[in-house]
Amino acid sequence: MRKQKLINALLYAVEHDGRIGRTKLLKFIFFVDLIYYNQRGTTLCGTTYIRMPKGPAEAAAFQLTSESNAYFDVKAPTANAHTGRRAPGGSFRRNPYESYEYRPKSKADLTIFTPYERVLLWSVLQWMKFKKTDLISDISHYFRLWKEFSDGEDIPLEYFQLNRRERMYLEQSGLHADGFERTFCTGLLPLSTEVSNALHPLNAERIATVEEVLDSFIAAYPLPALEIFYDAYLAWDDAYRSMLRHNPSHAPALATEGCDALCFVSHVVAKHMIPIVYREEQLQEFCDTAERRFNAERDAITRDNPPSPPPDSDGEVLALVDMAMRISRDLACSESPAGRR
Repeated sequence: MRKQKLINALLYAVEHDGRIGRTKLLKFIFFVDLIYYNQRGTTLCGTTYIRMPKGPAEAAAFQLTSESNAYFDVKAPTANAHTGRRAPGGSFRRNPYESYEYRPKSKADLTIFTPYERVLLWSVLQWMKFKKTDLISDISHYFRLWKEFSDGEDIPLEYFQLNRRERMYLEQSGLHADGFERTFCTGLLPLSTEVSNALHPLNAERIATVEEVLDSFIAAYPLPALEIFYDAYLAWDDAYRSMLRHNPSHAPALATEGCDALCFVSHVVAKHMIPIVYREEQLQEFCDTAERRFNAERDAITRDNPPSPPPDSDGEVLALVDMAMRISRDLACSESPAGRR
């Protein structure tokens, strides 16, 4: 799936910016993955990054953008092309950012991306669109993941985890990768995997520990900045608490769903996409739909796991007494004459 997302992200970029060159295409994938990693702890498109002179490059994207293939017709710059500026004396200075030309052979399939992933692709592409290629490369050179390696070396993905200074620099450069959603997703997703792999049912102490984490998220929720999503968030919280008690194996799926919805709304708000991309009523409808969906998931969990009625009726009490007496008689009959069972 990650390879398919890489291919369709490249197709999307070429469709929406017909003049995009190879370096910008590679930086597009890099910045999408950089932001996504710092929100989710994993990459969206790439798996292997290599330190290159112009910045980090994803290995499969580097190959896909180098020559024609099943997805693109690629026109590479010729070896003797004079694409640079004329230097003093009349000679041409070679441009280090010679442009490749790309023609997609099919349309990007955006259905494989979640709402947050689609808005992330759009915002990174818009951020790059009117910036010079050398500036974008310079920004990618700021991070430890480029500084601490030599050309040709693989970059371990854990280096994509930005420190506070690097996150501030990314924000100042115009990209959004920090905030409550980062705290929520990086805290919740590993916890949900742990819960799903634990023995079922979870004991009361474990449930209480997880609910303390959920309570801390509610206390830190950024009102009024994300007030539009608050009711949906509380509906998700209710569903997650019900799931902890009845079906914790579904924790990763519900956590991922909540993270994606939260990140989508937060990204739209942080990047001031209203009303440029989304009208306020569209965003409200998204939040209302998410709230209904989370409430439905909670109701389904409750419906499938009705509480056991307490044994408080006379009939139930008599049945329990009778059962106890039969067990006692069976034990007495099983005694041997020598007193051995």
